[in-house]
Amino acid sequence: MAATAASETASQWLFASFESARRNSSAVVASDLNSLSPVVEIGRKEVFDTDIEAAIPPTKLGWLAGHSLLLAAGSHSGPAGMVGDIRLWDVRASSTVPVWEVREKDDCFADVAASDSPSALFKVGAASSEVFVADLRRFSGDGISVDPWVCIGDMQRAGAATTSRRKDGNGCRIECYRSWVFVARGAYAEVWTQVEITSEPREKKVMRRNWVGNGPSMVTADGEEKAKIVSWAFGGSRMALARVDKRSVEVWDSASGTISGE
Repeated sequence: MAATAASETASQWLFASFESARRNSSAVVASDLNSLSPVVEIGRKEVFDTDIEAAIPPTKLGWLAGHSLLLAAGSHSGPAGMVGDIRLWDVRASSTVPVWEVREKDDCFADVAASDSPSALFKVGAASSEVFVADLRRFSGDGISVDPWVCIGDMQRAGAATTSRRKDGNGCRIECYRSWVFVARGAYAEVWTQVEITSEPREKKVMRRNWVGNGPSMVTADGEEKAKIVSWAFGGSRMALARVDKRSVEVWDSASGTISGE
């Protein structure tokens, strides 16, 4: 099992991504949360001949409650570089055809997340480590889209990293919680928020970045080197961070911007 996600609808489904033992097929299975019995199989993919990319298993699942859509994304690294699939499923309409999909090759995602507010997908590029956004309202209705991503980080750096096939984004994580977008880069974390830049009736909004703590610094206030972030969780106004080889957990509160417990 590669990933799980739970819906927040009346049906209360649990989604889980599975891969066959021989790695020649993959699928997402929706189960009833009460009985844990399988309800429907979503998007089964099979490998034919040497086309390994045909059955990349989803390693990231996310539920968009406001749109009743399931995000399923997975990537594969091979001799030709990194390639990935991102698909959005309306499981009420079809379990075999996604409502939208895109095949990633140039600056394929290291991690991807979905947000109801703002209504968008966010990714961290595996080559550039820059953050990109795709507006859900602008997706094409035929199920397939041209490159929908807009870089909200350093566009020049993203282009240079893609051309040189760097891997600056390996290990980066991204997660959407409420109206915030959190990105973990090694030992530090950043948060992106949507802000208005005009008070006109048709206001324009942009994404702005802030740091959790003292930003990209790799050392603590005591001069110790920070350990890599390996896991995180969100609830209320707080974010909990776990670091490699650390027995403590950092808890950050958005109200104060400081560690509230350890």
